[in-house]
Amino acid sequence: MAETAPSVTEEQLALGQAFEQIVTWLRRSRRTSDVSATALSLLDRLDATGAQRITDLAAREGVSQPAMTALVNRLEEHGWAERAADPADGRATRVVLTEAGHERLLRHRQDRTRRIVERLAVLDPEDQRALLAALPALTHLTADTEAAPPVRSGDAFHA
Repeated sequence: MAETAPSVTEEQLALGQAFEQIVTWLRRSRRTSDVSATALSLLDRLDATGAQRITDLAAREGVSQPAMTALVNRLEEHGWAERAADPADGRATRVVLTEAGHERLLRHRQDRTRRIVERLAVLDPEDQRALLAALPALTHLTADTEAAPPVRSGDAFHA
């Protein structure tokens, strides 16, 4: 039996579009040239979840295993990640975030936060208060992103 998608209100659609614009702005305003957005996503995942097998990382990031292997190789070249033996299976390896990788990710997060704060500062006080009031909901929105399946471009916004 096929699932029917819940109806989407105009307000929900507007929120979804606003979030899409924010994500696009964040991507376009990124000022780093030494690391791709995909590499930053992988560094962030390793920071959040710890060491993982390449096959698991590929599945979670929505890329092929060869593409993930190439990305891990580039991270290793920078010293941001390394392969380590999997304690559960001596034949396998896991990708581990290095201290240098953690520091690179931290610099990216600090830069992104600074850009967001600069952008928020130009809002009028009423808009700033509205965003502050929405802070708990925004926090809940992203609280358990590891449990959620990866979102693909074109997926519908559902309440």
